Amino acid sequence: MGLLKTNFAMVIFLAGGFVGYSQNVAVADLQQDMAILKREVGKLRLEVEQLSRENSELKERLSEARRGEASSDALRAQVSSVRSEVSAQNEVLKREIIERVKKDIEALAEQTNAAIGKLAKAIGERPQAPMPKTFGTDFPQTGFTYVVKSGDTVGKIARANNSKIKWILDANKISDPSKLQVGDSIFIPQK
Repeated sequence: MGLLKTNFAMVIFLAGGFVGYSQNVAVADLQQDMAILKREVGKLRLEVEQLSRENSELKERLSEARRGEASSDALRAQVSSVRSEVSAQNEVLKREIIERVKKDIEALAEQTNAAIGKLAKAIGERPQAPMPKTFGTDFPQTGFTYVVKSGDTVGKIARANNSKIKWILDANKISDPSKLQVGDSIFIPQK
C-alpha cells in the first residue's frame, strides 16, 4: 500500500511538472507573437512618418505657390490636382495600414486564444488530489546540499543526482514542489 501511495504521488508530481512546462511554452509563444507584432507596428509607423513628411513637403509647396504672384488658372488647377493626389494616396495608405493591423491583430488573437485554450486544458487535466502533508523518514541520511537553478524541478534534480523524488521531498519537507525557487538550498539524499 505504501508503494502504491508513493507511485501515485510521483504521477501527480510528474503531471504537475508537465503542466508547468506547457504553460512556459505557451507564454514563450505569446512573447514571440508580441515581438513580431511590435516589429510590424514599427514598420507601419515608419511608413506613416514617411507619408507625413511627404505630406508636409506638399503642403509647403502649396503654401509657396499661394504666396507666389502667379495666380493663373493653370496654377490653381495644379494645386487642386496635387491636393486630390495627396488625399487619394493618404486614403489608400490608411486603408492598407488599417487592413494590415487588423490582420495582425486577428492572427494574434487566434494565437492567444489557442494558447489560452492549451493552458486551460493543461490546468484542467492537472490532478486535483491534495499533496500528502506527512513526510517519511525512510530516506538515506547521507547526501549533499544542492542550490536550485533556473529550470530545475524535483524530478530533474533527482534524476541528475541519482536520488529519488520522494527522498528529496521527505528530506526537505517539500509539500508543494511547484514552489521550489531558484537559489533555494535543498538536501539531496543518496545511497
